[in-house]
Amino acid sequence: MLRYALRRLAWLPIILFAVSTIVFVLLRVLPGQDPADVIAGQGATDEQKSRIRADLGLDDPLWQQYTDWMGNTLRGDFGTTFEGEKPIRDEFTRRFPASFQIILMGLIISAILGIGFGIISALFRNSLPDYGVRFGAVAASSIPEFFLLTLLIILPSYWWNYSMPVGGYVAIYDEPWTNLRLMLPAAAVIGVAGSAGLMRLTRTTMLEVLRADYVRTARAKGLRRHTVILSHALRNAGTPIVTALGTAFIAVFGGSIIVEQILSIQGLGSWFFRAALIRDLPIVQFLSIYTAFIVVVMNLIVDLSYGYIDPRVRYS
Repeated sequence: MLRYALRRLAWLPIILFAVSTIVFVLLRVLPGQDPADVIAGQGATDEQKSRIRADLGLDDPLWQQYTDWMGNTLRGDFGTTFEGEKPIRDEFTRRFPASFQIILMGLIISAILGIGFGIISALFRNSLPDYGVRFGAVAASSIPEFFLLTLLIILPSYWWNYSMPVGGYVAIYDEPWTNLRLMLPAAAVIGVAGSAGLMRLTRTTMLEVLRADYVRTARAKGLRRHTVILSHALRNAGTPIVTALGTAFIAVFGGSIIVEQILSIQGLGSWFFRAALIRDLPIVQFLSIYTAFIVVVMNLIVDLSYGYIDPRVRYS
């Protein structure tokens, strides 16, 4: 397993290099607003814009811009933002806790809802609970996250005169209740959206496993029902479920951009959205590499977990 993991990690620099190159080129060849126009503001003269472009190195040849940026990145210098000239490393450190908490809570909610209701749907096949779970899965995958989150903001204020806090970020160790009031709705929305596919796959896989001979043998031996379901059926159905859980993580990861923007949470998602809107190139380039790194590592963790779930899996 160690040799397999090292081989997979050896591909990581190649993948990150490919992603960085593609993102760098696309940001400069696709049509859009000139970053110098955004920084200079309205009423700026062409001379002022030209000076800004020269200061930012945007007038240099593409190959020189890329080699300068890549060389600084390899040294751990991620540069500064175009807007405000803030160090990207410091801004990332400040915004990371909010996004990490939303993604972690969303993934936990997605796993609980997806696996839990998927098992219930399989156990009560073609009954009212099964129909309810299947309807909920379709609804969760169909309703846009921004619409559901907007309803969570508007309806409580209309029905109960309650308005949940919006904007900013408070660490959970400073003010736990305020933190949960702000972060839990966002995590719940992306968790529900990410659980839809996991729920359907868990149901399908469990239906196949529950008809297996070893499950009937376990029941015939007199084992308790929860032991048969959790220790025998669920573990043998674990490989595709873990794969779906990795997919749910990517869905939660992407959904955090939407919820952070709507709730004005100062996280990486809203930072990326703002940077893409005003073409703050250093931020978009850095976060693209960061996202690619997270996705590759998450896929590796999912693949390595197969050997723990199913001892028959061998890595070559």
